[in-house]
Formats: sequence, structure tokens, C-alpha cells
Amino acid sequence: MRELLACTVVVAMLGCASAGQTQNEETMLIQASALTKLSTAAESAVRYKDAPADLADRALLQWAASHDPELLAPFSAYTLKVLRRDRHAVVLMCTEDGTIALLEDAGCTAKLDRHRWRDTPGADCAFSIEPGAVCAGP
Repeated sequence: MRELLACTVVVAMLGCASAGQTQNEETMLIQASALTKLSTAAESAVRYKDAPADLADRALLQWAASHDPELLAPFSAYTLKVLRRDRHAVVLMCTEDGTIALLEDAGCTAKLDRHRWRDTPGADCAFSIEPGAVCAGP
């Protein structure tokens, strides 16, 4: 009887832990989908619309999403950074305090490039994608 009770408690605990992890994964997958749309807008702004060179990070994203401000809505609780290089844009989503990288996407690719929260948990909020390495030529 004790073994059965212990087994039930362990299974219940694992189920709860798994449910919490699934929720986090679900949240990150939803954010990943939203980030690909935002990074595409950033890529378009930098590559085709001559976004002002003095705009950075959130200001650049606001300019890029001016046609659809709702693109920024899912990111109110996160720090967003933008890397502009060679007329390409990479968007990095980090924790609200800006310390840990969660998602990273080059706007020139169709799917999210890096699930940093899963692949390199706890990594600093710094870019790991070089646009020239993932984006096609000029």
C-alpha cells in the first residue's frame, strides 16, 4: 500500500511539473509565431523602406510596425533588441529585465531561427545570429 501511495505521489508530481513545462513551451511557441511576423516587418523596414538609421530596438520596431501596431502587443512584458546589418534585421526577445535570451529570429527566414530558451537556457541577452550567414546575398 505504501508503494502504491508513493507511486501515486511521484506520478502526480511529475504530471504537475510536465504541465508547467508544457505551458511554458506553449507560451514560447505562441511568442515565436508572433516574433516571426515582427522580424519580417523589421526586415522589410530595413531592407526596403529605408528605416531611419538612428532608430534602434523598440523605436525601430514601432516604425516597422506602424502599419499594424498590434504586431508589438505580444511583447509588452519582454525586452526586444534589433540587430541591423547589411540591410537585414535580426530581432532578439529577452526576459523583461533584459538579461536572458528567449527567442531570436532573422527577418529574412520563414521560420523562427533560434529557440534560445530551450536550446541555450539562461544565455545572456546577446545576438547569436549573424545576418550574413543566414540571409541570402544582396
